[in-house]
Amino acid sequence: MIQEYLFIGKEHRDAVEQYSVDSCKKEIHDLVDSACWIVTFSKDGENERNANLLSSVHSYIVNSFHATVLMNGSSAYYNKILYPYFNEFERKLRKLLYIKGALSKDLNGGEEFRSIESKDFGAIFALLFSDNVFVQETRALVNNKSWQFTKEEISTAIQQLAENTLWDKAVGKNAAPLLRSNFSKVKAFRNDVMHAHNMETSDYHKAYKLITEVNKQLDAEINKSIRYAEEHVNEGIRGFNTVLGDIARVIDQAQIVRNLQEQIFAVQSYLPAVKKSDILESLTSQVDIAPALAELRRRIDSIQQSVPSAYIDPAGNKLHHLNNQPMTTSAPTLKETQEENNNGKNEI
Repeated sequence: MIQEYLFIGKEHRDAVEQYSVDSCKKEIHDLVDSACWIVTFSKDGENERNANLLSSVHSYIVNSFHATVLMNGSSAYYNKILYPYFNEFERKLRKLLYIKGALSKDLNGGEEFRSIESKDFGAIFALLFSDNVFVQETRALVNNKSWQFTKEEISTAIQQLAENTLWDKAVGKNAAPLLRSNFSKVKAFRNDVMHAHNMETSDYHKAYKLITEVNKQLDAEINKSIRYAEEHVNEGIRGFNTVLGDIARVIDQAQIVRNLQEQIFAVQSYLPAVKKSDILESLTSQVDIAPALAELRRRIDSIQQSVPSAYIDPAGNKLHHLNNQPMTTSAPTLKETQEENNNGKNEI
């Protein structure tokens, strides 16, 4: 891990030569035919301990001598460690926005979020956390002041203005609160990492703590949103199952009605003089039939037309289904019924 700096002239040469750091290797090289010279400080091994040591060297050299930085190994290490976290942050942020947009009833299925993939990070942050109306009203408020206003006066006036950001509207004021209240810092740290800006140890620790906590809050909000969606889906499934259950019960009742019709038509074919209503009265007195089916007694003619499950062949007086297959399961019962009736007549 190397720190490398460029100097011009001999102004700071003696001070740099005298400066040393324990366990840190220092080398000075003069550029041929020039007043320029380069100093390097190095440590073997890529780790945070070495990075922190070289970062302190960097702070001293830059602040004391204003040297030109040629290579900043400690900052490169910090950027390398932080990069995956900020990459993860951007992906999770987009994921959350897509989910929130899809679930929101006020955003037309997330229309505002469909173009974020093509936007750079600065544009995304402006879209989420900046209210154009608030900005315009604030500018107008300041510009319309006709006297030497005070800081307190302006601050009070601004506090009275309404600010409605897309984040508050679509994601929620309480969602990922650390990001909402520190989005400017997140944006600045993200730019430092993505654009390989020099970073000192103190900034590295601040960035690491901030981005790891923000990612945790994004995870929590994503999981919360997914559970919300699943609960609504399950509610729909439960409601659908209830409807299916109701339909199944109606189908069962309809089957009972069809069976009842078949019995009525079959008995009529052998006993033409018996009325449908009389047969139904006898059946319902022996069978515990649902109130809805009892009501259907009085409408048997209409049921016969709406559910024509069977009919009588006039030629043979045999019970048939619509597919013209003879129905034989009722025959023994019907035959016995006719014989009982005949015997009854003989006894009389």
